Amino acid sequence: MSPILRWRDVSITYGGASEPAVSGVDLSVEPGDTLGLAGESGCGKTSLAMSVLRLLPRTARVDGQVLLDGEDVREMSFGRLRAVRWAGASVVFQGAMHALNPVRTVGEQIAEPIRLHGGKGDLSARVAELLTQVELPLDRAGAYPHELSGGQKQRVMIAMALACEPRLVIADEPTTALDVVVQAQVLDLLKRLVAERGIALVVISHDLSVLSATCSRLAVMHRGELVEHGPTEQVMSRPQHEHSRALADAFPTVGEARFRLTQGGPVGEPLLTAEDVQVTFRSRSGGTVRAVRGVDLEVGRNEIVALVGQSGSGKTTLARTLLGLQRPTGGQVRFRSAPLPTGVAALREYRRKAQLVLQDPTGALNPRHTVYEAVAEGLRIHGITDDEPGRVSAALEAAELRPAEQYFARFPHELSGGQRQRVVIAGALVLEPEVLIADEPVASLDATVRGEILSLLLRLRVDRGLSTLVITHDLGLAWNIADRVAVMYQGEIVELGTVEQVLLDPQHDYTQTLLAAVPSTTRRVA
Repeated sequence: MSPILRWRDVSITYGGASEPAVSGVDLSVEPGDTLGLAGESGCGKTSLAMSVLRLLPRTARVDGQVLLDGEDVREMSFGRLRAVRWAGASVVFQGAMHALNPVRTVGEQIAEPIRLHGGKGDLSARVAELLTQVELPLDRAGAYPHELSGGQKQRVMIAMALACEPRLVIADEPTTALDVVVQAQVLDLLKRLVAERGIALVVISHDLSVLSATCSRLAVMHRGELVEHGPTEQVMSRPQHEHSRALADAFPTVGEARFRLTQGGPVGEPLLTAEDVQVTFRSRSGGTVRAVRGVDLEVGRNEIVALVGQSGSGKTTLARTLLGLQRPTGGQVRFRSAPLPTGVAALREYRRKAQLVLQDPTGALNPRHTVYEAVAEGLRIHGITDDEPGRVSAALEAAELRPAEQYFARFPHELSGGQRQRVVIAGALVLEPEVLIADEPVASLDATVRGEILSLLLRLRVDRGLSTLVITHDLGLAWNIADRVAVMYQGEIVELGTVEQVLLDPQHDYTQTLLAAVPSTTRRVA
């Protein structure tokens, strides 16, 4: 059987770079084959994948051969390339929200590639067929992207990729930031499509657990080179290269002692408390949505609590309520046993003591502000004028950006993902808070950077006595650093206890479902 895709001695160099981003890669993919491209940011895996449809910037020079059904993509005319895109090979891009057009309906966007390839007239039947294939309700055709969950948006991207019946699909980080249940559903969908339609699938990810759950073969890249390649079971169970071993070891296995990064310590009195908190919103139809239903939760001094649950469970609404950004419709929030104030000035003072670390550091930072301005912003909002440079420097040092002065004049685009997340954390630390609420603080970070940020949160507890509420869908993160776990489902806390109690001996059906959906680096491919 001849391969659908073959990279033959491919090297990719960007204009002005002294070293190639990809160097001498040989790989092939046959019909019905599933290949996982693994590696951390900057290793060259996305550059390699984007070379297939000539989606690289003009500054990139591609050497070697990129053969699609035996035809070198580099030598195709633009007209031929246009015919191949979507119909011969298609891409499921990483950020579904950013890849979808916010002002066009889902049905229109699924139909677009078909129209580009000559489809005319009413395509609603074909759109309905594609929605069924990706297991979305037919009425979603009339919805806009903002009306869909993260998992639903990802399914729309997959439907678009399948619209012209390509023989090859490339999925770039298809489950980043999805909760574990939705992630498992998307991965199962991709595997089923390969089995039923015989397409070739290339999945790009820094997460070996995702690739081992989806792909029959793994190719591990490091600094632009292919350092290991073979059957998934062989690469996962007997990795030959040290980087393959490092990637496999970076993702925690719930229950294994070596992934438990904290031993805990004495927990002080309750610092932040939710008492029977309820939050109800009015829906478009005039009804009500109970986002948070009678939640009792506390974070003690010197404690890390993980609030886990899938998208839509009410975690973020509860966090906003704890910060005073959302007023509860019932119950109350207490800080140091006193009810949260309602006045503007008093709330501002409270928010000095309770700070938020946002999920997406790129979105949280103003691209036109330097690191110094980003960290100093909180001081200026709160009118703190004494020794601003010293306070900014101390916050950056505490976030382990050292020496701090070297980062003052840098802009977000000049930093790595991990460095941007540290700047966001420094922006919270500069006000010397007593509690952090961290919303998915490592969701989009590479394996090694993820470990660095988690270690930083643990050190901040030791060095500053900082309490933290971590909002996450990542049960491995909870096992890494939390003292206690609260599991949230449909607006309620359905299970609460120590990490060992909840994750090793779950009592609620939903907790058991979450744990069963976590992909493992030891999972075998059927």
